[in-house]
Amino acid sequence: MEPEKTESEFDKFKNDTPVYASFKEKLHNEKRKIREMPFKKKVEYIWEYYKFHILVVIIILAIAGGIINAVFINPRAQVTLFIAWSTGFITDEQTSELKDKLEEKIIDPKANETVEINMFYSTSDDPSMDAAQIQRLAAMMAAGMIDVFVVDYELLNDYARFGYLQPMEPILNDIRRINPAVYNRIAEHAVVIEYTSFNDAPAKNIMGINITDNALLQSLNFFDFERIFSLSISASHPDNAMEALILLFE
Repeated sequence: MEPEKTESEFDKFKNDTPVYASFKEKLHNEKRKIREMPFKKKVEYIWEYYKFHILVVIIILAIAGGIINAVFINPRAQVTLFIAWSTGFITDEQTSELKDKLEEKIIDPKANETVEINMFYSTSDDPSMDAAQIQRLAAMMAAGMIDVFVVDYELLNDYARFGYLQPMEPILNDIRRINPAVYNRIAEHAVVIEYTSFNDAPAKNIMGINITDNALLQSLNFFDFERIFSLSISASHPDNAMEALILLFE
């Protein structure tokens, strides 16, 4: 014999609550009314009374679709070398050509990675623009986004004094170990500076490599500006920075 079914608390709520019964009846009547309407009238009625709900659903689906696309279908390429170009003007074409050369050297073709070259060169006499550039630079360094600076000699001294740069000796020692011939060419262009660090300690180190007359940049028609390759103190990809330096002197 089957056990006698008892009425649940929710069943009692449905049966004993007029508000619920009224809502249920209204829902039933609404479904019946929509079902009996002609198609065009049905569409107009649904849009008139439920457009807010429909728009909310569309927005939620669009956001969810964007997240799924960005994370799983077409994820954004990971930047594995970021160069902050801070001396002289470079065109989009020059940037693109150098970027392609660096990616051929550094990135596995199967990897979803990229090289980014971003200009941090003031092209105006507006102090507020310069202040905005400095703030942007500081924020990106704090996040470990910048690997390499390309600067002139004056800016090299300033950045070294501010603590933005790290000495080049460790990278140069690695290059000497893996590619002595390239090391010899790079060493000829080493820039040694004496500076006082932000904590007033005197220092003397190789803080950059002069690439002003670099053959690769000349072949890409880069303009004649003083250019010194230097390593950010917060570099997240020092190995790729080293590979970029090797490429410039191969």
